[in-house]
Amino acid sequence: MNLVFLCGKRNNMKLVDNFNRIHDYIRISLIDKCNLNCIYCNPSNSFARFESNKSILTYEELFRLIKIFVRDLEVKKIRFTGGEPLIRKDVMKFFEMTSSLKNQYDFEIGITTNGTHLLDKLDSLLNFGVERLNISLDTLNKTKFIAITGRNYLDETLTAIQKAVSMKFRSVKVNVVVIKNINDDELSDFVEYFKTYPITLRFIEYMPFTGNQWDDSKFLSWKEMKSRIEEKFSLTEIQSDGKVSKDYFVNSSNLKVGFISSISDHFCDSCNRLRITAAGQIKNCLFSNPSDLSLKSLLADETISDDMIIEFIKNSLQSKWLKHPSVDELLKLNQNNMMSIGG
Repeated sequence: MNLVFLCGKRNNMKLVDNFNRIHDYIRISLIDKCNLNCIYCNPSNSFARFESNKSILTYEELFRLIKIFVRDLEVKKIRFTGGEPLIRKDVMKFFEMTSSLKNQYDFEIGITTNGTHLLDKLDSLLNFGVERLNISLDTLNKTKFIAITGRNYLDETLTAIQKAVSMKFRSVKVNVVVIKNINDDELSDFVEYFKTYPITLRFIEYMPFTGNQWDDSKFLSWKEMKSRIEEKFSLTEIQSDGKVSKDYFVNSSNLKVGFISSISDHFCDSCNRLRITAAGQIKNCLFSNPSDLSLKSLLADETISDDMIIEFIKNSLQSKWLKHPSVDELLKLNQNNMMSIGG
């Protein structure tokens, strides 16, 4: 990538790609490691290329980057992901650091977590300004949970969800990756279990990533999921404008359900998000290869100005696709491991 660093006025700049999509939502991976080995993401650590602790962004580098995003580039929402973000050493000190930025700049903070290390951190996270929790849970069956994740943490995850719902988080969502002949028989069970919870239960289409053995026989479209749920529950559509999730009220309940249709009905035309890997590489799309040059080399160099970092980010965004490739093309990618992306 040929880089041209231009120094100019930093105020009121938006991240806009070549298709005039404004990017005000950043997903940042805090770590590319996880304590689970989910079959669709990190099967037995077989395919992950873990960065060393010295290669990932330090908390100080992350702080500088976040400040640039929210102060100079009109970013309104930042979500921290992994791997599993809450297993990173001293992670609560980092969220305390980000709380000072939140107090100064108006932006939302969210976390995507598997919930296994969440329970004892909920109070502090809320105090540090985290507003939105997305908690992954792919089965309600303990035997299946062990088969899917390689660990026995179902009770811990459910307890964390229950406590989170009782607190004053702005949003709690439970994410379910649906795989045919693995957990697709639990769709209605999930709705039944959570129908009294004021949360959004999101069913996610199984997506192809390096090493996760994706094929058509394991895929269930969002329309098929919805049809199965409607055999037992009545749904009312929630009108939205360009949202990632297709959302519905479950009638006579406190629950909303959402469907994320990345494969059968992509929503690329309204994409407003940019991803930063744990090592500081920019990913313009969940399925794209990361940038050749890491932000870490820029953030760690005190002689590199914030303006130069801003221009690098803006230049990188110009290579974003109009839409992600077909499934056949996605299956050929060899540098697209979910663990290194941040979800």
